[in-house]
Amino acid sequence: MSEGSVYDWLQRRPLLLDVPLAVFLALLGLVVLGEGQGIGWAVVGLANLALIWRRSHPATAFAVVSIALALRVVPTTNLLPGDIAFLVALYSLAAYDRRRGVRLAGLGVAALGSAIAGARFSAVSGRVPGPGEFLFTFVACAAASLAAWALGDLKRARLQRLADLQDRAERVEREREQALRLAAQQERAAIAREMHDVVAHALSVIVVQADGAAYAAERSPEGALARSVGALETIGATARDALTETRRLVGVLRDPESGVELAPTGGVAQLADLVAGVRAAGVPVTLTVRGAERARPVGLDLAAYRVVQEALTNVIKHAGPAARAVVDVEQTDEVLRICVCDDGVGARSVDDGRGHGLPGMRERVAVHGGTLTAGPRAGGGFEVLATMPTEGER
Repeated sequence: MSEGSVYDWLQRRPLLLDVPLAVFLALLGLVVLGEGQGIGWAVVGLANLALIWRRSHPATAFAVVSIALALRVVPTTNLLPGDIAFLVALYSLAAYDRRRGVRLAGLGVAALGSAIAGARFSAVSGRVPGPGEFLFTFVACAAASLAAWALGDLKRARLQRLADLQDRAERVEREREQALRLAAQQERAAIAREMHDVVAHALSVIVVQADGAAYAAERSPEGALARSVGALETIGATARDALTETRRLVGVLRDPESGVELAPTGGVAQLADLVAGVRAAGVPVTLTVRGAERARPVGLDLAAYRVVQEALTNVIKHAGPAARAVVDVEQTDEVLRICVCDDGVGARSVDDGRGHGLPGMRERVAVHGGTLTAGPRAGGGFEVLATMPTEGER
């Protein structure tokens, strides 16, 4: 066992030190005072047993030892070995009592006791002590008392510093755990948004294609085969893309430490492919990208892609069969502005309050310090407008 571990082990079991010390000093006082002084004075020496509680009740232990010492100066005029109990009690008072006034009072008692010791213990053969004898005894007792009190005060300061460090460490640990929980919640929220965007878009395209093929088969059996082949090809391609994205996201959930992150899979440069897929689903979409291509953070680029994807998904779901959509993207050095509008009947649809598309878009845009508005257009249809600053993202 190392030195530090022995010290820590004893600190956790203080009675292993305090009980032997108190018993030794009590027996020492019992033997010395019992020699020619009588059993009554010997009992005074047993008061040193109060040192057993010098850590848990330091003020009480100090008071008992001080009273015993005051009584014991009556039968004898000599300093005794057991008097060291007073220094131990004074040290314990300064080290373990949290009340500053009580600690200073103990120092005052020590000063008074030193004066009494100077008057009582410096006398020789019953004569009154001289100034030099008194001063020497007083200074010696006061110096010993002050040293014991100062050592105890240093011990108290060290214990307080250790307690503060432990409290700070516990607080840092709680904050770290809270930060980890918050990061996990944010990661789950990000995955939920990704899953919603991927699955909702894919299923909307699949539903539209399936419904279109079924309608064609019912209305025009002779052309149903050709329409069904095109619909199935679109459904297959969309489902494969969605499956790839879903596998990637589920892989992050299963093994967060695998190094696989929520890597962006889309951006402004991929909007043409997204629009082409929506056109294949039967919705006429016009894409306009204004401004030269600029380097942007991947998170901002993905947010722009997801906003357009979710807005077109809503067009597929709510705008109606004859709706047309327009996607307008403006790139400048200051902002990235995205506008997705249609001329369908989606503005008249009833919101059931269970959708996450518009709230998810707002959250994405807000993360990058932007704003998003969505609502009916003055001339009919629905419009989604997102504006995200790009200067602060560099």
